[in-house]
Amino acid sequence: MANKSFKAFPNCVSSPATYPLTAEQLQFYRENGYLVIRGLISQPALNSYRQRFKDVCNGRVEKGVVTVVKDRALSKTKTNPEDYINKIQELLYDEVYSTYSEDPRLLHIVSQLVGSDHITAVNCMLINKPPGTSEHPPHQDLFYFPFRPAHKIVGTWTAVDPVDMNNGCLYMVPGSHKPNVLYDHGDQINDSKLFFTTIVNAGEVAPEHRRVYLEMAPGDTVFFAPDLVHGSRPNISQGYRKAMTCHYASSECWYIDVYRTNQARLAEQMETELRRRGGDLSYVDLWRIKTKQVRGVRSNL
Repeated sequence: MANKSFKAFPNCVSSPATYPLTAEQLQFYRENGYLVIRGLISQPALNSYRQRFKDVCNGRVEKGVVTVVKDRALSKTKTNPEDYINKIQELLYDEVYSTYSEDPRLLHIVSQLVGSDHITAVNCMLINKPPGTSEHPPHQDLFYFPFRPAHKIVGTWTAVDPVDMNNGCLYMVPGSHKPNVLYDHGDQINDSKLFFTTIVNAGEVAPEHRRVYLEMAPGDTVFFAPDLVHGSRPNISQGYRKAMTCHYASSECWYIDVYRTNQARLAEQMETELRRRGGDLSYVDLWRIKTKQVRGVRSNL
């Protein structure tokens, strides 16, 4: 691409290129659907992601490079952009954030979890949870994805700031991926967060006693299955909770016809929103432009 902030090939960061998982770690992931690796991402990298976010908030990044998402409820009362921008996305080609999605050790772990050295990165984001942000109720990320199979997809979530029970830590429902069920998700939670949905029968699928809360230090990274039920607590602290996240799929995954699934209504809603903004893409086409080959050879995605 012509824009200087875009690069056609994966970056390399200054870290060892491999991170072999033990048999115990692989078994834990298979049984529970998630795995936490402590201190995976370096502090200098985290500092660069935090600074880049501030640059985006203050208009120092060229317009059009990333997509900015606001919490509509917070934007009504807050004047500092960092206090109401809750997400920046389309980061796969950003010259700073691509060092996260293409980190060699992270990719080596992904390759072991999906069983392939051919990896496509999907929809890299920085998620900001300012003070006053509400919870993200139980959901499955697979509900958004028009590609399969689920066991060839894995998500990553890295703490940029310290994460605890007060500022909105993640929670996982261990083993909730094992039924291989994509639960029905209702309409978006509220008007403040577009396309945030929750499982219809969340009380049954994710009761409080089954939730495992993940308090994490900066650089800690959780890898999780796309059909694992998870969510995050509200931020009732006075500080921010930032995290980097990206999903990865084996390049042998394939696109499905979502209009024959319980994802159809979401796809229609997103296509309607795209048309409102002047775009004319199908749901699958939207996801095609959210991908980038980061390891091996691209095939289906």
